Amino acid sequence: MNRFAIGLLALGTLSGSTSFAHNYEGGITADPITIQNQSTDVLGNPFDYAEGTPSVKPLNVTLWPGEETNWHQHNVPLWVYVTEGSFVVDYGSKGEKTFSKCMSYLEPMNWCHKGINGTKQSKAIIVYMGQVGIEDHTDCKRQ
Repeated sequence: MNRFAIGLLALGTLSGSTSFAHNYEGGITADPITIQNQSTDVLGNPFDYAEGTPSVKPLNVTLWPGEETNWHQHNVPLWVYVTEGSFVVDYGSKGEKTFSKCMSYLEPMNWCHKGINGTKQSKAIIVYMGQVGIEDHTDCKRQ
């Protein structure tokens, strides 16, 4: 199965496009996570998967009260799931968006932005769906 089909299958599973919970033996369930803009990033742009050797990198991210990221852009698709608190992402000329606990979205590729946390700690699980030899993100200037 090619990587594009695998990616679509993974996003379809994570998207919550249908309301179901898969039942496993012993009572274990798998509930879907709803993702905003299933076929586009948070700014409405279509996204594409890497064509080379795939490199998937999941990370637990903690933003402390008042913390801000630097201006940066993602060179590969990035899925975000907020697990605690809320934060604002400044997309420059495209405006700001607030993301709160249990929200999930795809960050735009090649668009400069920065995260701004409020007065309480926030946490997110992020998954870079990258490619060997390509930086997941790079610094940039506000657009």
